[in-house]
Parts: sequence; C-alpha cells; structure tokens
Amino acid sequence: MKDRLSDTIAGVRQVLKRMSLLLLVIVALASAAIIVVNYYSIRILSGARAYINGESQYSKGQKDASAALTNYIYLGKESDYKAFLDNINVNRGDRTARIALSSSVVDYNAARQGFLAGRNHPKDIDVMMWMFVRFKNLAMFKKAIGIWVDGDALVNDLYQTGIRAHQRVAAGGMSTDEKQQMLVSISVISQRLTVKEQAFSETLGDISRKINDYIFIANVIIILVIVASSMASAGIMIRNLAHSRNKIIEQNNSLQAINAGLDKFVYNVTHDLRSPVASLSGLIDLIDDETDPAQIRLYTRMMKESLERQDQFIAEMLAFIKSKHTGVAKQECSLETIVDNVIALNSYKRDGKEVKIYKEIGLTNIESDALKIQVILNNLVSNSIKYSDFKKPEQWIKVRTYKSNARAVIEVQDNGIGIREKDRERIFDKFYLSGDNTRSTGIGLYLVKDAVTQLDGEIEVKSEPGVSSTFLVSLPC
Repeated sequence: MKDRLSDTIAGVRQVLKRMSLLLLVIVALASAAIIVVNYYSIRILSGARAYINGESQYSKGQKDASAALTNYIYLGKESDYKAFLDNINVNRGDRTARIALSSSVVDYNAARQGFLAGRNHPKDIDVMMWMFVRFKNLAMFKKAIGIWVDGDALVNDLYQTGIRAHQRVAAGGMSTDEKQQMLVSISVISQRLTVKEQAFSETLGDISRKINDYIFIANVIIILVIVASSMASAGIMIRNLAHSRNKIIEQNNSLQAINAGLDKFVYNVTHDLRSPVASLSGLIDLIDDETDPAQIRLYTRMMKESLERQDQFIAEMLAFIKSKHTGVAKQECSLETIVDNVIALNSYKRDGKEVKIYKEIGLTNIESDALKIQVILNNLVSNSIKYSDFKKPEQWIKVRTYKSNARAVIEVQDNGIGIREKDRERIFDKFYLSGDNTRSTGIGLYLVKDAVTQLDGEIEVKSEPGVSSTFLVSLPC
C-alpha cells in the first residue's frame, strides 16, 4: 500500500512537472504570437494609412488636372495643358502600380516607379506593395481594388478628354458648344471620381477598423492565455515550494527524531550500565571479605558473565538505535530468555546486599520486539533494585509473565520503598525526580514508557508507599 502511494505521488509529481513545462511552452508561444500579431497588425495598419494618404494625392492630382484642363479649354494656354498632364500622371502612376501588382507575375520595379509617380512617400512604397500582394484576394481589399479600377477608368476618360481638347485647340480652336460639352464631361467625371475616392477611403477605413477589432480580440485572447498559463504555472511552483517546504520540515523532524533517539540511546546505555556496575561493586565487596579461593573464583566468574552480558546488551542497543527508523522488528521471542538475561544483569547490589529476584513464567513466547522488551524489563528491575528498602528483613523482586484478555502481561513487583501517590502520574516524564530523590537521572521510566508506546502497549503502576510497587506492562500478543 505504501509503495503504491509512493508511486502515485511520484506520478503526480511527474505530471505536474510536465504540466509546468507545457505551461511555460504555452506562455512562450503565446508571447511569440502576440509579437507576431502586433507586428503584422502594425504593418497592415501602416499599409492602410499609406493607401489613404496615397488616395489623398490621387484625389488632389485628379482635381488639379480637372482645373488645369478647364483653364486650358477656356484660355488655350499650353502651360495649362502641361499642368493638366503633370497632375493626371499622378493618377496614371497609381494605375501603373496597380496593374503591375495585379499581374500573375508581380513586377515590383514597375510598381515602385508607378507609386513614385503617384507622389507616394518612398518609405511607404514597400508596405503598400506587400499589403497589395498579400491581401489582393481578400474580400474587403478586393472591393477596394475594384473601386480603384473604376476610378482609373474615369481618370482615363478625363485623360482622353484632355487629349481631344489639345487636338482641337491645335487644329484651330473649338466652338462654344464643343467647349461646353467638354466642360460638362469634365465636371461629370470629377463628380464620379470624387464618389469613387470617398468609397475607396471608406473601404480602407473599414478595413482598418476591423483590423483594430480583430487585433484587440486576438490580444485579449492571447493575454488571457498568458495570464491563465502564468497563474497555473505559478500555482504549480507554489505547490512545489510548499512541497519542498514540507519536505524540509519532514527532514528536520526526522533529524530531530534521530537526535532524540541518540539522546535516549545515550541515556539508556548510561542508565543500564549502572546496574551491572553496582552488581560488580557488590561482588567486589564480597571478594574483599572472602578467603575461600573457590568462592572467589565463583565471584570472578560471575563478574565476567555479568560483563559479557552487558557487552551483549550494548551491542543490542547499538542495533536498536540503528533500526530505530525501520519500525518495530516483531518476531517470535522467548520471554523466559529475556527475563533470565535481565535477572543475570541485575543479580547483586552494592555493599554486598542481595536483592532476591523471583520469576514466574506463565507466558513463554510472544511475537514482538525482543530488544525493546528487554529494555523495558531491565529498566523496571534495575529501578526496583535501586529503590529497595534494606530496612526490611528481605528485599525481593518478582517478575511474572502471563496472558490476560488476549494480551501479554509482564509484571514487575517489589517490596521497596514504594511511590507516593502524587508522583505516580509524573514518574514517566523525562527527567522527573520525586522529592529528595538523588538516586535517579529521571530517564529510566521515560525510556520504559517510550518503548511500551512503540510496541502499541500500555503500562500501569500500583504502589503503596513503604510497602510495595507493581508495574504492569500489557502488550499485544
């Protein structure tokens, strides 16, 4: 189950990472899109502006040509005819550019010369040619070109009228009726050209306005995409930062737990080493008073056994702290063996005063963590020895194991000095010392409680000051 959860979390992280990369790509593409859209929109609007400006030159050229031709018909001056030709060539130049750009094979050079003749600004010509070629088949621009074609036809009519007028004046002059007819024709052409010019300008204005609308909509959509993607990417980054923060907190808590475990290990070893030291001290006292070599050898052998067991205990404690973070190592263990080991470690008291330890093994085996049970039992027994009442004729400790309500019970009873009622609720607190107690470090029962908790067990204490104390440890079978 844990592996599946880890795989799921890893999968989610991978998806979030891919989503983050995808969102960054979307933001990059959207940013590129807005740059491209605005570049081409500016280019199109510049082209529309250039055509509108060109239309004003076109209109001015047509009107000036009409005025010059009218003067020529009235006065017959060649200077007026020349002015007519100069001005009408503005319109004819634009016509040349249109034809060059409308061809299946575009003649850019001819188009450029035509636009220059049409008095368009040289810097506008490139964008005008680009816009014409790119959008000449687009419906709205095609409509503008159609108006342009009609206007060029009217310009050609005006040009032909001027040619006829020049021929008639060169041939000897025109009658009053001919002059009147030509003047009427010029007026009609001018009026129709004005209408076409206005329609051309309005069409280009509509194109510009629609382009502005399209650009606005496109920019809004792209910006919304960028904002949404950025917010989503920021959300993922915030989640990743929060995850990293939680990870750091977890690691910090883990390090604190390791440090606490090391502290408890040091305290536990220090606490548990004192019991065999006290036993060794008691044996040394016995040896000092003993004269029988055989008995002395027995005592030294017991000292050696005590040291060997303590060495084994230290090794087991090292294994215990190393496996601290792997959980409880449950396996079949012998309660009798554990009790025997603890009794062997706590056989004697200093000054040669013996505390008798009895055992009643009703439950021999249990599936649990043997090392933690030994830590529990060793601390309880050594505590009972420490608080023995040597004023009594006999000092004893009874260790029992049995089964009660489907749970394993380890009971440690002594006839020591007992525990005052006000101290019972706090004796498992770390570093707690009752009254004028100078024998304890306040860590032993804390370690007992911690080990019991790790084994999902419970511990209960019963005591009558000056009479006895009983510790009941209940563990799952």
